[in-house]
Amino acid sequence: MKNLINQKLIILSFVAACSSCAPKSDKPAENIQNIAGTYRLLESKTIKGTDTILAFTDTSKTEMFKMFNGDHFSFFNHDKEKGKGKEPLFVSGGGTYTLIGNKYKEHLQYCSMRDWENNTFDFELTQKGDTLIQKGEENLPELGVKQIIIETYIKLK
Repeated sequence: MKNLINQKLIILSFVAACSSCAPKSDKPAENIQNIAGTYRLLESKTIKGTDTILAFTDTSKTEMFKMFNGDHFSFFNHDKEKGKGKEPLFVSGGGTYTLIGNKYKEHLQYCSMRDWENNTFDFELTQKGDTLIQKGEENLPELGVKQIIIETYIKLK
């Protein structure tokens, strides 16, 4: 009986030692619970090939907002000179989205840049308090667009 108990202890020790040496799995994807709300863009980075364009939204000239409800998103970006300045700007769009863990997929149904409509884009979201970071590729070969975007938003209260 004593030998049987010793054998079981040796086997359990061996199993414990082996499992502690097993490779650790990657950190699981962050589970984003709820992104519903309105967010203001703080920073946008676009990477095209080896070029990186970093743009801080100049809130004195332009502003961009993105809104989410349970399954739809919308956004707009506009200049604060109401289109009367040197660089008039108004871009808007919206559609449906899915969010599983941190994997965010948006289907752009409507867009003021009409050639972008009816395309789907895959992103990863990171949420840190009221900050939402969206990163992914925009790939539209027919428009010559292939770029990584990283957008940082702050949730409005």
